[in-house]
Amino acid sequence: MKNAERIQKIRKKVLKEVMTKKKEEQLYEWWDFMEEELTFPFKAIIQESENFELKWKDIVKVKNIEDFREPYGILVEIRKGKRKYIFPLCDLEIIDKQSKNRFITEAFLEWWTEKYW
Repeated sequence: MKNAERIQKIRKKVLKEVMTKKKEEQLYEWWDFMEEELTFPFKAIIQESENFELKWKDIVKVKNIEDFREPYGILVEIRKGKRKYIFPLCDLEIIDKQSKNRFITEAFLEWWTEKYW
């Protein structure tokens, strides 16, 4: 199965039970799905950062889903060394390109981009 097909399959699975087009309801489904399906911790690379302590290409460990905030979407707890940060999932890239985590987050980010941007 191609990567794009895997991503579309995940999106359909998450949203199949949602009977509304309201983005907030769909977001709750994504949140629940990601909390159940993502395996923590996992490594990611910073793609963008407004935090002066975190730089482009820094490798961090993603510990869990923390919050939601517009316009960033889902925020995750990350660790760099012993420091803890709350950081937008949309500004991270999962290192393991064939992991289930990578496909789930890419499916979410595609949906997020369509609904909020």
